[in-house]
Amino acid sequence: MSFEKPAVVIDNGSFNIKAGFACDNHPVSMFRTLVGRPNNLKGGYGREYYDVYIGDEAAAKVMDLEVNHPVVRGNIEHWDNMERIWHNLFYRELKVAPEDRAVILACGATSTMEEKIKCCEVFFETLNCPALCIQPQPVLSMYGTGTTTGICVDIGYDTTDIVPIFEGGMVKYAHVQTGIAGSQVSKYLKKSLGQRDLLEIHLSFEDIEDIKKQYLYATPNSAMSIHKKIYKLPSGEEIDVSNEAFMAAELIFQPDLLDDNGKKRISLQDAVVTAASKCDEELRLELYNAIVSCGGMSTVPGINGRLQMEIQNKIKKSVTILTSSEPYAVAWLGGATFAGLSDAKKLWIQKKQFEDYGEKIVKNKFM
Repeated sequence: MSFEKPAVVIDNGSFNIKAGFACDNHPVSMFRTLVGRPNNLKGGYGREYYDVYIGDEAAAKVMDLEVNHPVVRGNIEHWDNMERIWHNLFYRELKVAPEDRAVILACGATSTMEEKIKCCEVFFETLNCPALCIQPQPVLSMYGTGTTTGICVDIGYDTTDIVPIFEGGMVKYAHVQTGIAGSQVSKYLKKSLGQRDLLEIHLSFEDIEDIKKQYLYATPNSAMSIHKKIYKLPSGEEIDVSNEAFMAAELIFQPDLLDDNGKKRISLQDAVVTAASKCDEELRLELYNAIVSCGGMSTVPGINGRLQMEIQNKIKKSVTILTSSEPYAVAWLGGATFAGLSDAKKLWIQKKQFEDYGEKIVKNKFM
């Protein structure tokens, strides 16, 4: 299906939303998937005028706002706020009218049919988009690295999804979640620093995220190899985060180190091997030759080399980890690639088709 203007590609992340045009090789806009309202309203919305803050604006005023995360564990749970984010995305970030643009929407690996139907309702009935295509983030991540068969290892903010992909389709029964992702790492950092009484010097949520983004690293093996890491606060005060920088990434490979009230966790390498073992034996070699590492936590230095080593030690065979210079945007890049494929035209829904057939065509196209 061809369009007069480049399609808009949107990747709804739990932490960040990425958006841009299919003709580009990088998202135009990326901001926090966050909506904030003044906390002095105490839920009394609609009785008086108030400002709504979206994305990074909400994050900057988080102490004065009642904040909401519309996307939780990859699924949209707060639709009014998600609509606000999409509206803001078109008119303020991309500066285009939604009625002029077809949209490719990346949904979570566990997105339900009800969620996809609701997305169609919003984009066709509220935003008046002419056409919509909804594809799972793991599938688009494979397209983003130039392949259609492999294992997507998406280490996100509040979920880590391991999904085998065969010829552009998810092998749903082999989907595995580890139970440990970026949010659990952040909680560990906050707890560890708190035990050292460092939270008394006013470490904010943004400080914790900054430490996670800049200082974490994974070693080639589980041997202790702590490097000196000093974090400088905006106030100028310095704190030693060397132990936390080492241990935080190690939790992904040794989740038993995380004291979390007995919650079931699985190591990243075990999750990959388990997902592959659920697939047909003759397919596994091809899957192991294209393990796609993506998501915000996959940017941690050394994490891909460590994952490769751990998997190879378990299966006694060589594996290939496919990486990107922008792993946080791989699903978006895949959406931009997918938009230009001639074979993808049969997966689009046009506004008129949705008006005529409703839920039936959504189930037919996006099952």
